[in-house]
Amino acid sequence: MTRSRLAGLGELMLPGAGIGAATGVIAGLATLLVGLPPGLAAVNALALGIPMALFGGAYTVLCARGIMVVGVFAPCALYWLVGYPVSRIVQEGSAGLYLGGGLGLSTDVLAFYAYNALLAPGLAFGFIWLHERLVPPWLLRIRDHNVLAAGLAQAYLVYAERVFEQKQRRAAMRAHKKQRALGA
Repeated sequence: MTRSRLAGLGELMLPGAGIGAATGVIAGLATLLVGLPPGLAAVNALALGIPMALFGGAYTVLCARGIMVVGVFAPCALYWLVGYPVSRIVQEGSAGLYLGGGLGLSTDVLAFYAYNALLAPGLAFGFIWLHERLVPPWLLRIRDHNVLAAGLAQAYLVYAERVFEQKQRRAAMRAHKKQRALGA
């Protein structure tokens, strides 16, 4: 892969990675908020933020390649069903290394994974909501020199048109029902 292709992928991944990295920042701030040491807050921020940034950026690339469908929740939820628990395992293991020198995972890693998998759809909902709002403006900025960004920008445009048409149909149906109710 050439440097320019790698740079193009990195540029495309930036907003999705930023959304993922924000979870690490939130984890670090939450650690500080409850009064734990700043060192642990930094470990939590980095150990959760880095894998989440990688998963977030990869999600954007998957959308650009047409593997994930823009605006569809179920594939995003399935994606984060893997991504979030794996990121949490990295975070917990890193916190254990920082605090005690050994992996800080419980003896039942499968239960830990399952618990975090239960939380993943909520994270997926927030992620896709942010993705739909932050990624399109970025794509419009880089689409002239980034082929994948141009394709993804087009996919978001089609999605936005579909959503707009659905809203107009619903509004027309409500107006028609209201008209019938007044006329009856």
